[in-house]
Amino acid sequence: MKSPRLLGFIGLLLGVAAACGAPSPQQTASGTGGAGGSEPDEAGGAPGDGGAGGDGGAGGDGGAGGEAEATWPAGCAELPAPIRAEGAIVELAFELVLGGEPFLFGEPNAAPDGSTVTPLNARFYVSHAALIQAGGDLVPVDIVGPEGAPAPHGVHFYNAEDPGSATLRLRAPAGSYEGVSFVWGLHQACNVSQPAQNVAPLSDASQMTWPHTGYLWLRYEGRVDPPAGGEPVDPDEGTVPPAVHMGGNLVMDLVPRVEVRGALSVPESGSTGKVVRVAMDEVFEGATADVDLTGFMGPPGPVGDELLAGERLRRSLPDLTVFAFDP
Repeated sequence: MKSPRLLGFIGLLLGVAAACGAPSPQQTASGTGGAGGSEPDEAGGAPGDGGAGGDGGAGGDGGAGGEAEATWPAGCAELPAPIRAEGAIVELAFELVLGGEPFLFGEPNAAPDGSTVTPLNARFYVSHAALIQAGGDLVPVDIVGPEGAPAPHGVHFYNAEDPGSATLRLRAPAGSYEGVSFVWGLHQACNVSQPAQNVAPLSDASQMTWPHTGYLWLRYEGRVDPPAGGEPVDPDEGTVPPAVHMGGNLVMDLVPRVEVRGALSVPESGSTGKVVRVAMDEVFEGATADVDLTGFMGPPGPVGDELLAGERLRRSLPDLTVFAFDP
């Protein structure tokens, strides 16, 4: 017979799982940059909520007769095993935009609602990147550093204060593709890892550690000023939130997978590149959307508006186009 203490512990785990909220409930149609559902488990099982044709287990390599069954390495090792030893480098330069114009960090930017927005903190993670084949299958690729070696822990960290972090580099097999797919945040193996045991960009210096639920995946903070002569902006009424913190939890894999659709040709060697616009309009729209937050489990204590904004954004991603190739 199981002890009352053991039964109570099992009940607690079940209660936490039930309170976590379901992953993003739908796969985005072939539009640019929508969410493709949350990340499937490391073993390649069926995707939790169907993202971008699913990426469980790796859909073959794709380009130029590449390696069969290539997939991302399990775990969150500081020095991840490379998926492939050869291939061209695809450089994707992230550019934040607001209203179609560059969203300048640390400077006043005109918002569509007439307010002025000064971004003071903007950073996010990217992991488990892939190229999208014509049939929708994903070709897992390595996230690499400037020298071509796999990035520490296999993740990319964008930090608006560091211009060098704006470029995501992928080692990919040659071929013609219909876009790029990646986890916007950290896959679960890295999300539950311990910052004290990790190196940058998963160390405490990232300012993204969130002990109760792993890491923040997106951290945005800014100052919102009213139009000249206007009334102060009410955070509950404005369309531009002062802060958005998006993350998940330690029990369920809730990280969103997004797509950037558009023709992408990868050469046999050398490099190629594209600019990827990050539409802050879409981020703000999702963060202020009227979304049912039933089941959301925040950290202990009062839950700040920034966390609620982040959860609204996560749940709204299937209907948004946050990432898009520059025309």
